[in-house]
Amino acid sequence: MGSLIFFFLFCLFLILLIPGIVFLIAYIAARSRKKKQQALLEETGVPEYYAFVRYNTGNAQHEFFKIKAFQGSGMIYVEGRTIRFADTLHQHPHTFDLDECSIEWVDVNIVNGLLKWFSIEDRQAKYFFNIESGMFIFNTDASKPTTRSVFERLVQYQNQN
Repeated sequence: MGSLIFFFLFCLFLILLIPGIVFLIAYIAARSRKKKQQALLEETGVPEYYAFVRYNTGNAQHEFFKIKAFQGSGMIYVEGRTIRFADTLHQHPHTFDLDECSIEWVDVNIVNGLLKWFSIEDRQAKYFFNIESGMFIFNTDASKPTTRSVFERLVQYQNQN
């Protein structure tokens, strides 16, 4: 009888431990993401308009076999007549001239986890962006922009003379 109780307590412990570990990892990832975002803001100052995004460059958007739906995360911001992108690892920064780039709505991309995307392309590169959302439980900010709202805002900047 004692071993049966021990077995049930052990099973209950495992059942509670696994979700606890998952939530701990999600919490640590959310904190890390916030620190990286804050570091990008400190580097650039607070620009006229900015949004934290996930991105893919060029052909990576359409690759079928990959671990994540995105290459990394970063910040897209408007500075004068340019759209600047800075990623958290400083590997793929790029500047798009608003007068010479193309901003297009891509919508849902099945290969990339049913996320909505938009693209910005110039003569040197094509980048795909969606909003950095993370796990829902740690992102309850209702004022957070959507991928569509960021796209529309960038098009609005592009159409201004």
